[in-house]
Amino acid sequence: MIYGVGTDILKLDRLVTSYQRTNGRLAHRILGSEEMQVFQARLARNESRGMAYLATRFAAKEAFSKAIGLGMRSPMSWKAVQTLNDASGKPVIKCSGLLEKYVQERQLVAQVSISDEVNMVIAFVILSVHQD
Repeated sequence: MIYGVGTDILKLDRLVTSYQRTNGRLAHRILGSEEMQVFQARLARNESRGMAYLATRFAAKEAFSKAIGLGMRSPMSWKAVQTLNDASGKPVIKCSGLLEKYVQERQLVAQVSISDEVNMVIAFVILSVHQD
């Protein structure tokens, strides 16, 4: 059974402008520790790919917050949800802290899809209730 659906789309240059205006603090505000490691490695190799990574993770968090119906209020927070990749490269949602407990109590399972183009990124999240 579907619990919620969320989507987010944003212009990459808008996020880059915010990142530059905050001297990089934006990344520290929104990325979890595992996401931050990937972001820093990608940014060091190729700035535009690093910014695309940051933007897709921002969009995924926004989409997840819409799907769960909480917006950005407790137990939802920027760092409580991370979009990582499994061994095959598929993006997966990983929750932590109070948000992880909230998701487990409701037996929610998240599916996420993210994509980026030259100046746009999009994320789509479906939350369903796991039934045994």
